[in-house]
Amino acid sequence: MTAFIWIMLAVVIFVGGQILAMRPNARDQALLTLRETARKTGLQPRLLAAPEWLKQDSRQMVACYTLIVPEAVMPYWRVQRIDDQWKTVSGQDRLPGIVMPAAADQLLAMEGQANAVCFYWRETAGTEVLEELKSLLQLLAKANLQ
Repeated sequence: MTAFIWIMLAVVIFVGGQILAMRPNARDQALLTLRETARKTGLQPRLLAAPEWLKQDSRQMVACYTLIVPEAVMPYWRVQRIDDQWKTVSGQDRLPGIVMPAAADQLLAMEGQANAVCFYWRETAGTEVLEELKSLLQLLAKANLQ
């Protein structure tokens, strides 16, 4: 009977350890919270293979958060951070008159086409910057409507 209890205890400890090992770590939980908050604010987060023009280091994946603006009709444009400066690398220059918020320092690039505006980033900031970045995307979309 004692051997049975020891075996059952070992099985419970083993199964419990496996369940705890399957839980996401703190970084993954923070990313899940960030992406869920983005969805609730109207952004559509995706994890993509980094485009050829964005490959900067050994990381192969980059987060792309997209805002759909149904009333917008824009040609393709792209701005990118190069040497800590925002530069238009494709399409018309959409940045004149746009004041970049502090949260824009977290971004790698922004692009717009048809009725969508998106930004690429490494998801290094918390949920507190999402509203500020969404406002920036809305401002860029409105600038394109004019």
